[in-house]
Amino acid sequence: MTDFTITVKLDIKKDAWNYRWALNSNTHSSSRKEQIENISDFDFNQLLGLQYEDTYPLMKNYLESFWKEHKEETEQKIQEMQIKLDQIKDDVFEKMTKLTKQSIYRNNFTIYLTSLNRWPYNYKEWYSLTFIFRKSYITPFIHELLHFQTIHYYKSHIMSKLHDEKKFETLKEAVTFLLNYEFNTIMDGYDNGYPQHQELRKQLESYRLSQAEDKRDFAQLIDYACDILLF
Repeated sequence: MTDFTITVKLDIKKDAWNYRWALNSNTHSSSRKEQIENISDFDFNQLLGLQYEDTYPLMKNYLESFWKEHKEETEQKIQEMQIKLDQIKDDVFEKMTKLTKQSIYRNNFTIYLTSLNRWPYNYKEWYSLTFIFRKSYITPFIHELLHFQTIHYYKSHIMSKLHDEKKFETLKEAVTFLLNYEFNTIMDGYDNGYPQHQELRKQLESYRLSQAEDKRDFAQLIDYACDILLF
């Protein structure tokens, strides 16, 4: 049996990256930039157009002050998350293998805490981030894990059909409705998805429910989603 690990950490440079990414990219949620604009202790407009490596030096004092202020909470959160994730990880990876019909593409993952209420991921470096004050962290991790599996095993196939990165992103987000069925006994929150993907989620959910349980297939669902997105 594969020995999987999920490690919870704080890395202030990754936290700084989260702010830069939120300001310089088209995120699925329109509220992220608004959240940043409501923080008065730092002029985040300085991050616009900034390179990744230049972000941390600019935010160093602000972020170090934040994490120093919340040192005890941070230590407690890391301990709490680590204990819980260690308890459920084998079940999570077993269910994800069954759902995607593919082995988990690697055996170690990292979750970094962030001070920004945003939960992005980095597929190339195998990590995701979770907001320190968010109670739910299991559902976000499983959500990102499905993204990882979809990218690793299915993106080439999807792109050969769609030839459109935005449509791939839409499909990748829409199929997370499956988590509410396959992981409902593990998750610590409902996977609602984003407003712009709701119509496709509903179509895919109806398609899934129309099939006998033993006929449901992730690759087939992806092909069905591709057919919808092509028209």
